Amino acid sequence: MSRASAASHIQPLEMPASAPLETASYILSFGSFYAFVGFAKWLLSQPGRAGDPGILTALARLIVEPPAKSVEEKRSERPSAKGRPSGDSFVMAALHVAFCAVGIVVSYVLWGYMQERIMTQPYATGELFRSSKFLVFANRALALLVAYAAREAQRAQGACVSHTAPLYQFSFSSVSNILSSVSQYEALRYISFPTQVLAKSCKMVPVMVMGYFVSRKTYPAAEYAIALLLTSGVFLFKTYEVNEAPVRDTELLGVCFISAYMVCDSFTSNYQSRVFKQYSVGSITMMVYTNLFSTAFTALGLCLTWELADVSRFVSENPAILPHIFLMAVCSAIGQLFIFHTIKTYGPLVFATIQTVRQLLSIFNSFVQFGHEVVPMELLGIGIVFLALGAQIGLRYRVSRRPEVRPAAAAKGGVRAAGDSGDAKDSEREDCADDDSDGSRTDAGGGASEAHQTLLRKGHQTNQQQQLL
Repeated sequence: MSRASAASHIQPLEMPASAPLETASYILSFGSFYAFVGFAKWLLSQPGRAGDPGILTALARLIVEPPAKSVEEKRSERPSAKGRPSGDSFVMAALHVAFCAVGIVVSYVLWGYMQERIMTQPYATGELFRSSKFLVFANRALALLVAYAAREAQRAQGACVSHTAPLYQFSFSSVSNILSSVSQYEALRYISFPTQVLAKSCKMVPVMVMGYFVSRKTYPAAEYAIALLLTSGVFLFKTYEVNEAPVRDTELLGVCFISAYMVCDSFTSNYQSRVFKQYSVGSITMMVYTNLFSTAFTALGLCLTWELADVSRFVSENPAILPHIFLMAVCSAIGQLFIFHTIKTYGPLVFATIQTVRQLLSIFNSFVQFGHEVVPMELLGIGIVFLALGAQIGLRYRVSRRPEVRPAAAAKGGVRAAGDSGDAKDSEREDCADDDSDGSRTDAGGGASEAHQTLLRKGHQTNQQQQLL
């Protein structure tokens, strides 16, 4: 059955009557935690609390104080060489790249297909699945297990996984990640999946804006030109698209949701970048704690609104959705591992190329599987978007080939040289998580340790993963 014919059997959806309750659940979930953070800081500031063995004080320390390091964690970590296998033949290296590419493409094309299937197609009872919050919970819960297993594997191999961040610092990116994920799921009720994918490819625009306001970053003129080209391509596609979303004549609401997604997601990457630099957090550790908070927040929200009961009823009446949700969560978790391995081994340029191919295949898979109508001007808009993405990859390649000059005087004073091409490097890092150069400043007293530099390099990898979550 085509997407259009299936949609004709769906009763038009309005904004759910429980929308105020949904909003209240997020306010209670997030607000109650941050109220406790404020209380914990006040509690620990009181005289005589330093040696208090009580449970409340211990919980307050766990949340707002930096973690204590064990003897093993205080040992210096030897920076490992870049993950690319040395001495491999060209054929073996090519096969390994192909394996990474297939893993990413299959995982996320299938993830996108499941996302569109769950949110836009009716099940046996003729209903649409409405709980975006439960989808986020399922994805983050499984991702938490995978990230925790990966971190324990790193620890078993002797890697240093310690950090200096108070636990609550991970909650901010968790909140923005939850809101961005819910927004992209909800957007599919009002705009098509191809529109969503193309709009997400424009996320460099809010990332650049948020980068300026959060970190006062500036970007080269070529980045602004690419952003303009991307926006123009999406606008052209949307102008000529025939909207087949489940809810008709409400595309403005879909645009609002996808805009909220991009704003929240750009805050996530910028904030995590700051945490990486400030607290020496590794990317796997960031994944563990961000997913931990996301799982807890969404679980609490599901209970506060009794939404879990509605999900249980829907699943009992439509059991076919269970393998869809499970497969979606598995693809997301496995895809994260492929992304992590690809960036660590081959760098951001290879991943950016794979990512572009993945986006293109996701769009055409949606056209084929769900019968979206397509006209020549839409194809032109898609072509402009992917031309801009290709130009972005070329710009990153040029930046990566440019020698990075670090004069001794600049390093000694802890200031980066003006000719360092820092803006371009930072721009690439923000969007690509470049693990080749961390760009951190050296200390005046003799520079940061090699272990600290290695942790910072690894930390930037998670920013790239956020592009697909």
